[in-house]
Amino acid sequence: MPDDSLRPPRRPARPALYLRCYPADAAGLEYQRTALERLARRRGLPVPAAFLDDGVRSGARRPALERLLERAGQGWVDVVLVPGPFVFSLDDRAARATVRRLEALGCAVLDLPGRGALPHRPPLPARTA
Repeated sequence: MPDDSLRPPRRPARPALYLRCYPADAAGLEYQRTALERLARRRGLPVPAAFLDDGVRSGARRPALERLLERAGQGWVDVVLVPGPFVFSLDDRAARATVRRLEALGCAVLDLPGRGALPHRPPLPARTA
């Protein structure tokens, strides 16, 4: 049996969360952010750094995702929390490619239970004219 005392101490996880809403949805973004922060707490992770592309289409340049990938490549992030792979792209193949890219950079990608199916939010009250 290997001697565990010879192994370097395990460093704490460095989590991040990534969210993208299109069209811009500040309330939806905050709702998902809270759910991901709760997931991090349940997993015993520190508060994740947030990378937000609110109002950005999946096919457009996504500055926050670019920063997240850069930080992961530098070793500053090793766990990425998302509501589901769909935040990377609505095209499943492109979304999976981004997940694989993050994993290749040494990140575990965790999504909310139920593949991002968040509890139903009640609809906003109808406006009367």
